[in-house]
Amino acid sequence: MKILIVDDEKEIVDSLAGIVAASGTHEVYGANSGEQAVQIVAHLGQIDVLVTDVVMQGMDGFVLRQNLLTACPAMQTIFITGYDLSEYPGHLASQKILNKPVNTIELLASIESAHTTIQRTLEEERAANSGVPEFNVNTANLSHLMQRQGFTGKLDQFQLVDIIQMCCLSRRSGRLRIAKGVEKGVLFLQDGRIVHAVSGGLSAEEAVYRVISWDFGEFSFDEGIEPPKVTIQSGWEHLVMDGVRRRDESRGIAHEAPEEGGLANKSIGDYKINRKLGEGEWGEVFEATQISVQRPVALKVLRQDLHLNPEAVQQFIADASAKANVQHPSIISVYEAGESNGVYFYAREFVDGVTVADISAQGTTLTDSQALQTIRVVAEALSYLNHYKIPHSELQAGSIFFGSDNRPRLANLSTVQGEQTVAVQKEIRLLSTLISSAMQEGASATPEVRSLLTKMKIEGNGGFLSWGALIQSVRALEPQVLPKDAYKLSAQDQAAVRAVEAEKKRQKRASLISTIGMIALFWVVLGVLFLKFFHGQGRDFKDMIEIPAGEFVYQDGKKMELPAFYIDKHEVTIGMYAKFLKALEKNPTTEFDNEKQPKGKSHKPFKWDLMLMAAKKKSVTYEGAHIDLNTPVFFLDWFDAYAYAKWRGHRLPTEQEWEKAARGAEGNLFPWGNEFDPKKSNSAIDMSGNPTLKGSVDGWNRWANVDSHGGDKSPYGVINMAGNVAEWTGSWAETTEPPIEVVPVIRGGSFSSQKDDGNPDVILTRRNVVLLAEQNAPSVGFRTASDTPPKK
Repeated sequence: MKILIVDDEKEIVDSLAGIVAASGTHEVYGANSGEQAVQIVAHLGQIDVLVTDVVMQGMDGFVLRQNLLTACPAMQTIFITGYDLSEYPGHLASQKILNKPVNTIELLASIESAHTTIQRTLEEERAANSGVPEFNVNTANLSHLMQRQGFTGKLDQFQLVDIIQMCCLSRRSGRLRIAKGVEKGVLFLQDGRIVHAVSGGLSAEEAVYRVISWDFGEFSFDEGIEPPKVTIQSGWEHLVMDGVRRRDESRGIAHEAPEEGGLANKSIGDYKINRKLGEGEWGEVFEATQISVQRPVALKVLRQDLHLNPEAVQQFIADASAKANVQHPSIISVYEAGESNGVYFYAREFVDGVTVADISAQGTTLTDSQALQTIRVVAEALSYLNHYKIPHSELQAGSIFFGSDNRPRLANLSTVQGEQTVAVQKEIRLLSTLISSAMQEGASATPEVRSLLTKMKIEGNGGFLSWGALIQSVRALEPQVLPKDAYKLSAQDQAAVRAVEAEKKRQKRASLISTIGMIALFWVVLGVLFLKFFHGQGRDFKDMIEIPAGEFVYQDGKKMELPAFYIDKHEVTIGMYAKFLKALEKNPTTEFDNEKQPKGKSHKPFKWDLMLMAAKKKSVTYEGAHIDLNTPVFFLDWFDAYAYAKWRGHRLPTEQEWEKAARGAEGNLFPWGNEFDPKKSNSAIDMSGNPTLKGSVDGWNRWANVDSHGGDKSPYGVINMAGNVAEWTGSWAETTEPPIEVVPVIRGGSFSSQKDDGNPDVILTRRNVVLLAEQNAPSVGFRTASDTPPKK
């Protein structure tokens, strides 16, 4: 029996908890506030007995009881108090009250009485439901099956409801696993009660109903496996009856509306469906192939019964559009939303693997390496969402994916409706709880990882006050825990790189078999093929603009003076950065590294190999978008930009230099003047969820070539300072929101930067102080500066 003792005096909680724990086999938990008690119950799933003070700071005992009864309807309550509560008869009806100082013998007797009441209630429920109809149980075969501690079988031999019924009647405790093709479900039983269930994206009762609807498959029962949590309070008889009713009703209307599962091997718009992956709140999810670009995707299809609900359709499409506008390497990308022949859908990046919820349901655990990578990935993703005030749903174990490459990614939690900002420590505590649960409460973790998980659960100054602080702590542990290839390219990305390399080798072999008499014609044809299939070598944009010494307008009108300096006319490109990496590969050195750079850090941007291949070959895309060697380099952190600039004999511009070069001496709000012109810069004015489309206003959907926007030209002639990519500078500043940290300053707008009202944000006074020096983003690049004229 689980008992929770709550009092705002820690000494009382410790004393009573020790006494109760020593009296028997009860699980005893303590809390020093109502809020903390709610969090504990959220983690445990349920409690049996609540022992709580009434008068406490914040949430009082009466409110706490009401809040917990929702999750624990059978919970018994014992109030302890040092006050006269006669004025509150409505709250005290049928509740046990003990006066302070608490008589421990009376407390133990009250707990035993509560235990008896709970047992009696369960017996009454069983008696009341004794008339549950039989489901044609094959008792001879099942009785023999149930005699074994663990057993397996196929659903063509037994009905699943029979298996469930016999497990419950024989008061089994353990894990019942069911598989129907690629679909899987798990039911956890305790003493004959179904207490938790998961199936695909469903959990609790809905997962039970889903599993009961299956006619064929395989099952196995593992005796004694404990549930990761308790999510079901209903009796098993009710679950089975309701599940059978739902199953029969769905079959009765099958001829009226086609099931989504029947879409296998069919096409929806540009997508050919291959197989079903699972089911969620809005409908089914399929593995599909986007025909136009031949890439695998996960296709979510709106349920048929929701198609006739205009509000549901609007919410589905709006949420998908919100997700498509989010771009972060730790977040699974959503490509586009649409409708085809009356079917609503959206396509997202395909991740072939399992979720943390699947790992827990299967009875396996996260390793230290997986846990640390997961904390970092989720921290970076939620830091991004919170900073940009993007509404998002609550983090769940089913939201964290592990692909076939064993790398974690976070599902796209963005929504149209929801909280724009969530208390950071609340989310950090929730993340710690999810990871701990998947590691058997951290028992399998090393002392260093356990210590990290413990600190993540602490409120106030003793815990992590920001995602940045958590990320830094994780990075400090990574060299001790993570394998060297922890962040290697995914198998899908590696396959793309291998395909490109194979094509290059094939063309090289083809060139060797030409005859001498056909040399001239061969080179002509080869030239045509090269222009058709490859982007070329790219250009070196090494021109620098001299910015004269003198006064200029800074930020909101402040007059400042700067000496003369030089700044790159264009942003640094993928082709230019590739030469830097090639030089480092040929002559490895750390002479260009910043003194603050983490030891052992590489200067390769995120997914660099795939980025470079996509930039070189026209038939390869980067996340669906076409790029080339003249595209600005992105997904690199501040240390990478610093090292490149130093390698060229330059430096990063200060934010004051950057602003003067962009606004001119008079302080324009935009490079071309003081009025926004959507056609003159690569902004978010026409960014869509489908990266294959061109922008309808400025001509670009994602990254534009660095010399593509002549209209985005400052009074001095510097290009692309309003849009395209925002840029790292050499300046550091404190964050604008607590907790205060010192981070590099990013200046300028980008193809994705938006104001709170959704309009593009490319005003030249824009400052961004959110990313740590070791973080990166798809919309951030850089250019260099120098105090001396460039070499001719």
